[in-house]
Formats: sequence, structure tokens, C-alpha cells
Amino acid sequence: MSAYKTNMPLSALITRLIVYGIGSLTLRSAACVWNDICDVDFDRQVERTKVRPLASGAVSMAGAYTYLISLTFAFVGTLYMLESKGAFYQGVFDVAVLNLIYPLMKRVTYLPQAWLGLAINWGFVVAWVDVSGRSVASWHDIEVLAYGMISLASWTIVYDTIYACQDLNDDKRAGVKSTALLFGSYLPAILRLFAAVYIGSLAYIGYLNGQGVWFYGVSVVGSAVHMLWQLGTHNPMNAANCKERFDSNINLGGIVTGGLLVDYLVRVVI
Repeated sequence: MSAYKTNMPLSALITRLIVYGIGSLTLRSAACVWNDICDVDFDRQVERTKVRPLASGAVSMAGAYTYLISLTFAFVGTLYMLESKGAFYQGVFDVAVLNLIYPLMKRVTYLPQAWLGLAINWGFVVAWVDVSGRSVASWHDIEVLAYGMISLASWTIVYDTIYACQDLNDDKRAGVKSTALLFGSYLPAILRLFAAVYIGSLAYIGYLNGQGVWFYGVSVVGSAVHMLWQLGTHNPMNAANCKERFDSNINLGGIVTGGLLVDYLVRVVI
């Protein structure tokens, strides 16, 4: 979206995507390791997660910390490849605050998915600040970032609540809090509400950013169709169904990216 807004050359976009891709991979990997370190006792009480490397004893705690430190240094290395000092600080905030605290949230609140919505999507802020290059955000920047995070966090709440539905009984027994437990019998209706917020906010940031027809036709309409299917066929009491619906969000990410990419190519390259 930021490349579209700034008419970034294709070669620069490819370079940026490689840097952001490496940063995302190393940060997400580090966050997963950190989450497993914090949740090792919980994981041993849940049927689905008791075979994870730490919980099963296949990997030692020392080995996990070594891997965590290596991944974190690799992520920080990608931050030094960013072109904006503001983006660097946003990346540090992501790893040192949002991702550091996330595993603890499921111990104190039934809304850890909301915090995850910030932690897992903060790269949107990092990339926007990096490409804009502005040290002081304009009102347009603030609007796009605010509604973008609302959209992405709402999407995360949908798919991570579906993910949590796999372990409802085990989580309740182990004392793990989640939106899946919080929403209870209202879960289908609440997930539809968050899906609507995701799609509405996605369309609005497209309007703010001046996106073209491909974004609306593929990214927005495609998201709506996918959400109708995903939530219309979701069975929270069937673990296999929950896993399949959760995994299907990889395809949804591809739909959103596809619309954005074609929109960019039509405007900047073609």
C-alpha cells in the first residue's frame, strides 16, 4: 500500500519486500520460540501441544533460549537495513514490548487475541513508516495506520479465536484464557462482527490510500467471500474443522496481497 501511494519503483519494492520478509520470518520464529518457552507447562497439559519440542523434551530449555537469542539478533539485524530511523524504533517496540508481553496475556486476560492482533501486525506500521520516510506522521499517515491496525487486529481475532477453539476443554482445565472461552455461545455472532470490522476497515484504508479497482474487486470482495465461507462452515466443536479454517487464512492473505500487487503493477509499472 505504501509503495502504491509513493509510486515506488518495482526494483525498490522487491528489495523492501525481501528485507521485510526476512524480518517477518525471524521475528515470528523468535516469537513462537518465546511463546513455547513461556507456555511449556501449559503445553504439557494440552493434548494437541504436548508433543511440541519443549513440552515433549525433544529440545532443552537451554537450546530453546539459544535459538531465541539467535533469531532475535537476526531480526534486529534486518532493522538496521531499514531506511527510516522511525521504522527502526517501531521494530524495536514490536519485539521488545508487544511480542515480549504477548505470552503473558493469556494468564491475565481473556483477550490475548486482541494483544496478538497488535503484536503480529505491527509490521504494517514498520513498513509504512519506513517507506514514507517522515519523522513526523501526517494526519493521513495516522488515519491509515489506525484503521489498518483495526482491520488487521480484527482479522487476527477471528482466525486466532478459531485456532483457540481446538483446545477449549484442555485450556479451561489448564487455566489458559482466550476469546474462544470468553465468547462462549455468542462466538459465531461475535466472529462475524469482527469479520465485518476487518472488511469495512480494509475498504476504508483503500479509500484513504486511493487504491484502484483491483484492490476492491480482489482484496476487499475476496475477503468478504472468504469470510462468509470460513465462518459459515466453522464448527467450534470440531478440532479438525478449526485447524482447516485457521489454515485457510493463508489463502486469505494471498487474496489480499494479490489485489494489492495487481493494483500496484497497473499504477506504477504498466
